[in-house]
Parts: sequence; structure tokens; C-alpha cells
Amino acid sequence: MSVQMLPAAPAATAKAKAGKGHLNQVDLVRVLTFASVIAVHVITYTNDGANVTAYGALTLLHFTRSVFFFLTGFVLVYTYRRRPLAAGNFWRRRMSLVGIPYLIWTAFYFGIIQQVGMPALPVGEFLDYLWGCIYKGIGWYHLYFLLVSLQFYILFPLVLAVLKATVRHHKKILVGSLVLQVALSFAETYLPAPSDPDSLLGELWSNDGTIVFTYQFFLIAGCIAAFHYEAFQAWITAHSRLIWWGLGLSAAFALAWYGVNIAYGHTPGDATGVLQPEMLPWYGFVVLALYLVGSRWAAKQETGSRWQRIVAAASQRSFGVFLVHPAMLWVFLNEFDMWFPNHIPQGLPLTASAYVFAVVTSLIFVEIVIHTPLAKVLIGRARIPFTKPAPEPVPAPAAA
Repeated sequence: MSVQMLPAAPAATAKAKAGKGHLNQVDLVRVLTFASVIAVHVITYTNDGANVTAYGALTLLHFTRSVFFFLTGFVLVYTYRRRPLAAGNFWRRRMSLVGIPYLIWTAFYFGIIQQVGMPALPVGEFLDYLWGCIYKGIGWYHLYFLLVSLQFYILFPLVLAVLKATVRHHKKILVGSLVLQVALSFAETYLPAPSDPDSLLGELWSNDGTIVFTYQFFLIAGCIAAFHYEAFQAWITAHSRLIWWGLGLSAAFALAWYGVNIAYGHTPGDATGVLQPEMLPWYGFVVLALYLVGSRWAAKQETGSRWQRIVAAASQRSFGVFLVHPAMLWVFLNEFDMWFPNHIPQGLPLTASAYVFAVVTSLIFVEIVIHTPLAKVLIGRARIPFTKPAPEPVPAPAAA
């Protein structure tokens, strides 16, 4: 993908200006990705681990973390590429909006959900385990995303400074980042673990999924794409056929590789490993394809249109839904004397029912919270008043 400066796509430029810098395509991509990550978790916990078909679907759905991190870098650089960044203010704001919810939800998932049906831990042991969950990002299976994001926020001022100082070398940086990503993925998948699990390398190895460098290519790619936003937008628009062909071929390759792993005796869960280097082409083309879909959708929307407002509202609530939906899925599968899994047929009916339950109940929770003073600390979003403020009175014209 070339990053040389090209004329911007007219439709996309018009939408960006109309939205005063807000990128409507990002809203749609974010909503689609969050919807997909809920599907990943629902499929995982409503299907048997030996279900080849279910885990084949997961093979294609595991793109979500790559898109998440691409968007993280993309949005941050788009925001600061042409204005100075005060590192202290940036860190305070980001740590507040993401760090506080991370601590609260880690305490909730470990302190409440994980302890259900377990013998009470002594206070000291409980606090030790809680601290381990916080610094390793393992309070629950989705919280690693917040920990990796926080790591990137710490590094972002340096990353932005480097990008601004090396504008002529962004293509080399991108290629080098890709080579490093392939090497890291290969090592994490195929090399033996360090002999000493308590060593620094052993700790890094065992926690590879919660370390920012594991996903560095997609973060850097998002940063560079946003730094050259006009060129990237034009490239996406001009190469839609390449993107669709790449998406189809990489999907076929990903599924074929999954089949090879199954044929060689791997369980479906192992066969669909997220960090396999063979999956990188699929992840990359999904990023491009989703951005293309978002761009085409945004180009058709008038500013303030109904669908634009719906997608923007969904995007605003998506982070909160992401945070709470595993709790709702847990309720579906474990509460009410396990009524749902005991009365709904296994397979697609149970999976679909769990998905609807998790999404609807999570949206209800977020919709309530977002209108309260707890909005920032629980879901990292500004509070939305229940009622719109009354319009300012228009002063009467002065008498002639």
C-alpha cells in the first residue's frame, strides 16, 4: 500500500469537512467490529470445543483485535497529526477514560463473577490475585484489550513524534513493522516456550496476548494510514476490487489452514489460534474491507441523517457494551438455574439466543449508565442528560 500523498476522494473529503473532522466511517467500522467480538465470545461459550463448524466460524471472526488496534492508532493520529500533543494532558485524559473503567471492571469480574461458587479467599490472597489480574489483563477474557490500549497510550506521544520526524520513511517503517509482526507471530506459534517460565522472557511469552508489541503492526499501520489520511482514503477508493479479491482469497487460505490443522490432529480450539502468522493476510484484508465498507456508507450519508445518528449513537455506546456483555453472557448461561442452556436446543438456536440476550441486555445497561454521573467511570463516556437543555432565549431586537 503506497503512502505517497494522493488527491483525496471527493466524497470522503466532503464528509470529513461536513463532520468537522469526525470520520463517520470509523463509527460504522467500530460498531461492526464490536458486534463481531460479541459473536466470538458467544460462539465460544455456547458450543462444544470439538465443534469443527463453530470454530471454523471463529477462525474468520478472530480479526476483531486487529481491527480494534488499527482503529486505535488511526483515530489517535488523525486527531493529533496536525496539532501539538501535550503528553501530560493526553495521558491524564486517556488513563481516566480507559484506565478507571479497566480497574473497576477487573475488580468486578474477578471479585464477583470469578468468585461465584468458589470458597472465600483470605484478604491477602484475594488482593494478590486481583493485582495479578490488573497487571496481566486477565480479570476476564476481554479485558486484555484495555490493558494493551493503556500500554499504547503511554507510548503514543513518542510514536507520534517519531512519525512526524520520519515522514519520508513511513513506507519503510510499515514494511519493517510487518516483517517484525510475522516474526513475532511465528515465534509465538511455533517456537518452544522458554525453559524458565519465571524469567522475564518466560513472563513475556506466557502473557504475549496482553502485550502491546504483539499487535504492533496493526497499531503502526493505523497510525501511518491516518497520518496520510487523504492518500489512504484515495487508495481505498481506487483499489476496492483488489481489496475484495484479497479478502476472498485470504479467507479461503485461512479456512484451508484451519482444515490442515484439524487434519494433523489439532483440536478446533488450537486450530483456530488467534496469533498464527498464517492468519495475518486475512486480518489485514478485513481491516481494509471494513474501512472500505465504512467509507462507502459514509459517502452516502447526509450530515445528520437518521442512519448516521443511529450508527453514531451505537458507536458511542459500543465500548460500554464491550465491557459488560461478558457478564450478560455469563448470566444467560449460568443464572436462572441454567434455564436457557437447558431449554434452548444446542447449536445455532442457543448461540443466536445468547447473542440477542447479551446485546439487548448490555444495551439496556449502557443506556441507563450513560445518563448517570457514573458514565465516565463505568463506560468511559461523557454523561448524556436525560432531557435536552432548553434553547437559549433569542434577545428581542433593539428598538429603532
